[in-house]
Amino acid sequence: MELTVEKKHCGAQEREALLYVLRRLDAEGVAYKVVGGMAVVLQGVPSVPVNDVDLEMPEAAVYRFQELFAEFALLPVAWREGETYRSHFGRFEILGVLFEVMADLERREGATWVPTMTVTESRVDLEELSVRVSPLEEETLAYIRRGRLERAARCLPLCDHQRLLALWRGEIPTHVI
Repeated sequence: MELTVEKKHCGAQEREALLYVLRRLDAEGVAYKVVGGMAVVLQGVPSVPVNDVDLEMPEAAVYRFQELFAEFALLPVAWREGETYRSHFGRFEILGVLFEVMADLERREGATWVPTMTVTESRVDLEELSVRVSPLEEETLAYIRRGRLERAARCLPLCDHQRLLALWRGEIPTHVI
C-alpha cells in the first residue's frame, strides 16, 4: 500500500494530532520517542517539512499503540521486511495526520541486519507534556549520512557542535544512519 503525503511544515493540525496521541499514550503508560522531522521541529528548528509523525517504541508498546488507535489504522502493526529496512511497523491517520510507529528497526548493510533505532533521548516541553525526542544532533547526523544536507543545514545552528562531532567520531554510540 503506497501513500502519498503532501510535504508541509508543522502547523496547528499536526500539533493537535500529536498532543491527542501523546496524551493518550502517557495516560496508558505507553513508552515512545518522537523521531524524524517532528523531533527536529519540536526542538526549535524552523522550516523543516513534516510529512508524518514517526514514533519509535519498544515492541510491546507498538502493539499497544495498535490497540489504542485501531480505528485509525491504514496499515496495521506487523513485522515487515523490505529491501533496506525491517521492523514492527504500522501506519495510522489520526486527525488528518499520518503517524508511523516502529519497533526494533534495523537496516541492511550487505548481508547483515544492524539496529537503527536511536540510542539516546532528549526531552522537550509541549504544553503540559514532557515529550521524549531523539536528540537534535542524532537527527542531524542521520540527515548528513542520508544525503539530506538541506535539512542538516537547518539543524546545525541549533546543534551542540561538540556532541555532533563526538557522534560523528563514534565517541558517543548511535545506531542512526
